[in-house]
Amino acid sequence: MSNKESEVLENSLVYDGYHKIEEVIRNQDGEELKAEVLKKGKTVSAVIYNTESKKYIFIEQYKVAADGVTVEVINGSVDEDEKPQQSIKRLVTELTGYKVELVKEITNYYTDTNNSDEICSLYYVEVNEKVIDDLEFNDYKLVEIEKLGLGGKLFVQDPINMMNFNTEENKKMIPPYQSLDAKSLIAVMWVENNNILKDVAELITNAKIRSL
Repeated sequence: MSNKESEVLENSLVYDGYHKIEEVIRNQDGEELKAEVLKKGKTVSAVIYNTESKKYIFIEQYKVAADGVTVEVINGSVDEDEKPQQSIKRLVTELTGYKVELVKEITNYYTDTNNSDEICSLYYVEVNEKVIDDLEFNDYKLVEIEKLGLGGKLFVQDPINMMNFNTEENKKMIPPYQSLDAKSLIAVMWVENNNILKDVAELITNAKIRSL
């Protein structure tokens, strides 16, 4: 860790649009430095698992900065009068139509420690009951993912089942999506690690039972 001393001399708003940009002037060991910070504040994201269909729910949407369509976990801002967990419950229902049955915090992290003040709270969420049947999807659609893979791969069909082709139509399979953004990669890897740990624990338990 650096021992250099830093003191903020001035903060000023230089852009006030959908997001705000603040210019920060600071003294770094006698040298005056300028930086711009994107003011996004607190946000929330969640990987959603439908316990009834046994599938994960992701959002497919065109993203301007990526200049293309991505498949990601849901994401949104925390309102001023909300706590992050309240926000994620609201967003899940607003964006997918499902009622949240279980919420588990995965982690909290800065998205960019140099150029943004955004702190994202990432959750694992379980749903099974739809409470909004006539939900309108304006610029996005929901994608149901059956299997998560290492490295952020998202399989619409379990790759094991995809090998059992019975007809020509079945051969027209959808290739796996690839998570490209940090929040989705973290979420997928967290779920995968937990699934692996569960499988190992089950194997150990079964081995102990057989040895009795």
